[in-house]
Amino acid sequence: MFLSGYLLIGMAFAAVLNAFFSVLPGYLIGVPVWISALLLWPRLKPAQRKQTAVLLLTGAPLLLFGTVYGNDPQYLLKALEANYLVLAMLVGVSFLRLVAMQGVHSDEQLPRGRTALWQTLLGAHLIGSVINISSVLIVGDRLSARQPLQPVQALVLLRSFSICAFWSPFFAAMGLTLVSAPGAELKTLVLFGLPVALAGLLFSMWEVARAPAVEQARGYPMHLKALWMPLVLAVLVVICHEIWPAISVLTLVTLISILFAVSWLLLRQKRQGGRRLLNHIHEGLPGLAGEVMLFLAAAVLAAGVASSLSAFDLALAPEHYGALEACITLLVLILLAFAGMHPVTSVVLVGSILAPSVSDPNLLGLTMLMGWALGVGLSPLSGVQLSLRARYSIPAVQLMRLNRLYAPVMLLVCWAMLWLFTRI
Repeated sequence: MFLSGYLLIGMAFAAVLNAFFSVLPGYLIGVPVWISALLLWPRLKPAQRKQTAVLLLTGAPLLLFGTVYGNDPQYLLKALEANYLVLAMLVGVSFLRLVAMQGVHSDEQLPRGRTALWQTLLGAHLIGSVINISSVLIVGDRLSARQPLQPVQALVLLRSFSICAFWSPFFAAMGLTLVSAPGAELKTLVLFGLPVALAGLLFSMWEVARAPAVEQARGYPMHLKALWMPLVLAVLVVICHEIWPAISVLTLVTLISILFAVSWLLLRQKRQGGRRLLNHIHEGLPGLAGEVMLFLAAAVLAAGVASSLSAFDLALAPEHYGALEACITLLVLILLAFAGMHPVTSVVLVGSILAPSVSDPNLLGLTMLMGWALGVGLSPLSGVQLSLRARYSIPAVQLMRLNRLYAPVMLLVCWAMLWLFTRI
């Protein structure tokens, strides 16, 4: 099974080298992803297998039809690429967990009260912006070590994670958005995504302050050693993007994440750090089986839809894509999330339909990020909500009750930002 880990890290290195030197066509870099997917199939949970199979069985016939009748192999080659740029970023970011856990794990006494929960919300948000859903499990396990997780604590974990999708360059949402909305710029998406994220965090802090028995709830002790890494990495990405503006942000995130984690572990832990790196390749990377299969299947579906539309010469996108159309798209993305569609699938599907005819890719990209963030935070079928229910026994009804005010407020905030974006 460890062979899949070497295939994935090899794919990540090939993606970085190709960005700088353009030595290989993209579909060849995607080949290791397909091989690793075959090796990792037995590791998938039944629900993951079912979801992947549905996407593949839907996308593959559409792709075959479009390739044969459209007489255009470009979409087949696009499917073979298997979203390798996004997967390379996920591989790179996964190494950061080895560093982040050093500053997060602690046996000290947990603080109580409103302020402690506020600090947990903001701290877990910064950590989660880099290491993704791992932050929810790390902090959640610590909070529930001696007593069951309380509803207000579940609220903090859910919001700290889902709000990351509005702006974080290390989040899968940003990576897939930059691929699905060609021409979208990281600076613009972060600039308009951060105020929305701030609104979500402030509203969540207000909800935390009003929660019953908030003064007895335990928070997580957040220190500089737990928060320095996201800040340093964000600065490094901005600096490198200024130095190499032609290099994809996804590639820069991949490269910086791997170099940062490897350097930190080898300098600080030497042989033990080397062993941890090898163990991550052998065990940690194969643990990405669910993400690998989902992104691969989503690539097939997106290519299939695009090729079929091309073969029929159909254009489903509106002639004009402005604020109203963006607001409708956002609502559709949220509804798809409630229907159980993973945001990876819905984003690539929307991108394959709208991207070719949208004049402002930043508007489409901002809409995708908002749809991802709200879909993950609100849908009872999202990965983070399923994790909270399965791992900490938080009822689905309880999570929906926690979102009863957040949903309409944040939807209005997002609509307002989309309207403002089109006016600036």
